[in-house]
Amino acid sequence: MHMKVEIFRRTVKDRRRGASWDLLQHMATGIKACGDEPIIVNESKVGPWDKNEMEPTAPIGCMFGYGGTNQMHHTKGRRRDLVERAKKKGIHIITFDGGILSSFGNTITDPNHHWRVALYSPMNNGNFLSDNSPPDRWERMKKIWNINYSPWRKSNQDDPILFVLQPQDNWSMNELDPIKWFNDVYEKLRPMTDRKFIVRPHPNHVAAMEKRIDEFPADVQVVIGQKFFKGDEKKHYRFNYQDALNNCHAVVTHNSTACIDSCIRGIPTFVTSDLALAWPVANRDLSNIETPEYPDRDQWVYDLGYKQWTEAEIKDGTVFKRFKKKLGL
Repeated sequence: MHMKVEIFRRTVKDRRRGASWDLLQHMATGIKACGDEPIIVNESKVGPWDKNEMEPTAPIGCMFGYGGTNQMHHTKGRRRDLVERAKKKGIHIITFDGGILSSFGNTITDPNHHWRVALYSPMNNGNFLSDNSPPDRWERMKKIWNINYSPWRKSNQDDPILFVLQPQDNWSMNELDPIKWFNDVYEKLRPMTDRKFIVRPHPNHVAAMEKRIDEFPADVQVVIGQKFFKGDEKKHYRFNYQDALNNCHAVVTHNSTACIDSCIRGIPTFVTSDLALAWPVANRDLSNIETPEYPDRDQWVYDLGYKQWTEAEIKDGTVFKRFKKKLGL
């Protein structure tokens, strides 16, 4: 059945260039390949956010990213407004975001880059239509990026705990200040363990974290770039994230996609937000920091394989055809 599908251009920045806008155009190509009609909503509009510009009318819409409930930035606000309006009308919104498994090589510059594709949100509160997936796509990704899917690691007594911070302006943080998040977690964990705490701020926010270095507790090691700035090792020496990851007792993060990589590597991982894509296999109770659980991960990694798709699969209609079929449209 011929179907109109709305693509909401204003869920990406007004400059109308870059990977996110290209991806929505690729989706339009894929929709056409399925015999349906893509409609670009407000393709040429720029400027302030109009109250009713994100009103969906077609059975399916497409957007990029997600908008947290507390975020007022115009692009994130438009995304949130669109999702809220669509859910009230029973309209499906397909959303895209950067791929997962980045530490294994799934970066935006990689020719095999896979993009997350889900309904309403590209985090754990979205629906990827991937439950109980077969292992084929996961096995293919393992070969592409040479992923070492490791057994759960049992740590040594003196292994540190690695904290992975996120940028405050990222929609997955929903305006939560990363240092406040860490200090709150620190207050809960410090009485429970004598292990060394290593804090890795987000690489894109190194300068901002360096200016606020004194807001961290004195006994933690904060990694700024490749240097430890606080704690008992103040020397300027190279910090290797992969080495730190592979030799820590556990990873603690809010909902960073780094939690996926650490769980695949067999590192016990604690998350404090149910938006985390590792939520099904991560530890959630900080009081278990010294006795983490080690759940089975096989079905979880199989489902990861169906949470992300290549540009070619988006352009040739594979993704849209799959979503239509899963939604019964």
